[in-house]
Amino acid sequence: MLPPDPAEQLLLDLGITEPAEIDVEVIACLSGAVVGYRPLPCGDARILGVGNKAIITVDAGASPARQRFSVAHELGHWHHHRGQRLVCHAAGQSDPASVGGAEREADRYAASLLMPRFMMTPVVASAPMSMALVHWVAERFRASLLAAMLRLVDVHAGAFAVVVEQPDGRRWFKRSATLDRRWLVWPNGPAECRTEDSRTCPAIDWYRGSGLSRRRVAYEVQPLGGGCTVHLIGRPI
Repeated sequence: MLPPDPAEQLLLDLGITEPAEIDVEVIACLSGAVVGYRPLPCGDARILGVGNKAIITVDAGASPARQRFSVAHELGHWHHHRGQRLVCHAAGQSDPASVGGAEREADRYAASLLMPRFMMTPVVASAPMSMALVHWVAERFRASLLAAMLRLVDVHAGAFAVVVEQPDGRRWFKRSATLDRRWLVWPNGPAECRTEDSRTCPAIDWYRGSGLSRRRVAYEVQPLGGGCTVHLIGRPI
């Protein structure tokens, strides 16, 4: 049996059962941390703790969803990395494979705290994966669209992949656990796909593997702020 998720266990210990009850500042206070907001010259947030008390400072210029994730991210550090002073850059926005272990751990904690599996699974189990579902989750759980999409990759039972295109041209992807491992995600899809809202396209535009030449995939794209774009690619059919 897997050990309980620490963020979800904290919510259960506090009696929190609905998304509207997830108040990160209150949770931080109950965890011994005070949250403050001010302009930061670098990084999205930082935490400084002594003993069982900590101060979390969040960039005052960030969006509410980004601030919320940043607080949850720092609480992840508070849980996993006490005794260290860390400056966090673009929490939850980067390629998971490109960030250090401590940042990945804090990101996972934040995602579980803000969008716990035990709240999400019942409401997304019967819904097909789509950008409409991403928007619904983001609104219900007060998360950014990208954070909601990446959490759905972890929680949703569907077979799909997401490809994130960043302003500098870099691309990275994340695939759901149920997507057939024989199909390798090819993040450099055709340029014309970047301007389409919703469509189907050849599977070989986005996947590599045997038996794909005549298959197609459902495809949606979502422009995000700051020049970032997210592509949702379904399983080959």
